[in-house]
Amino acid sequence: MDETPQNIYGKCLSNNRGYPLWFPEPSTSLPLSYQQDGLQIGDVGVVDQKGSFDVLFNICHPSQHALHQRHRMILADFKFDPIALDIDVEVDVRSNADPPGRVIISSGITRVPSQSLPKTDSYEFVPTWAKGAILVLPHGATCHDLRSKEKFRTIAMERALEWYEIARNRYGENMSACSLYLITGFYKARSWSLASFNDPASLELVNPRSIKVGRQESIEGGSTTGRYWECTFPVDYRDGPGSNHNGSVNQTVYISGFKIAVREDVLRWWAQGPVVEPVPAVRRPHRFARFLKWLLFGRKRASRFRHAIRTVEHLPSLSPVSLHLACPLHLNNRVHY
Repeated sequence: MDETPQNIYGKCLSNNRGYPLWFPEPSTSLPLSYQQDGLQIGDVGVVDQKGSFDVLFNICHPSQHALHQRHRMILADFKFDPIALDIDVEVDVRSNADPPGRVIISSGITRVPSQSLPKTDSYEFVPTWAKGAILVLPHGATCHDLRSKEKFRTIAMERALEWYEIARNRYGENMSACSLYLITGFYKARSWSLASFNDPASLELVNPRSIKVGRQESIEGGSTTGRYWECTFPVDYRDGPGSNHNGSVNQTVYISGFKIAVREDVLRWWAQGPVVEPVPAVRRPHRFARFLKWLLFGRKRASRFRHAIRTVEHLPSLSPVSLHLACPLHLNNRVHY
């Protein structure tokens, strides 16, 4: 199966920042406050096949929060126990984590020095590998990161199966192609241009390969009308936000947090509930039988034999939970069941 632009982009640009989103813009189905601010720490949601983050709920918000009205049907039986979060104390905020004009590229891509380009806000790249990805941040980016993640780690360990079941109720069979996250940090930008490619054939047919992106201006007034792309081989690319954007820093280009993965056999066990069979009734042996076992096995071995008979249990087997943090160190870490 061919890799999607999001899959290529995610694999090539996952780094110590976290996981990159092919769709950084907030969904228009979110409450207005979420659209204005973008994703938040405490969001539990799904990275879908398109590379967009679909927020299901936030563990720091109460049940009556506007965010939770979107999925009130699948959250009807969900017990909200909001975690208190003091952003000023518990969150590390870097307003200038990335300066304007920051460029993030994958291995095998060379950036042409800006001095040789006609405009300072134009960028040119020369890829030497078949596969790669590019992220341009014209206005830079801010970073929010939870200082201590133990509270979030604990709640993820306790309720991961419940969260996964909520996500599966929303996505059904498509959940197997999605990833469930609890967000503990992010990078947000005001604007962005991103691209990914996977074209081995062009390595031999096109030489040199190049990708150019820059600000598009109208001929008459010189006003900005968008961004242009000039590529000498097939490239998937996106720009944002649109011209109607209010200038807020609400475009989430990277997310970090806990990734939750659950085995199918554990989900089946979770759906039907734990089953514990009673210990089979054991009739006390006759006095002569006990004397005979004592002669055959001795006192200690006979005692072990009797104990073994009376402690037969049938318990559901559940593999241990191993929690991995997908913070801005390693995004591949998961909560495994």
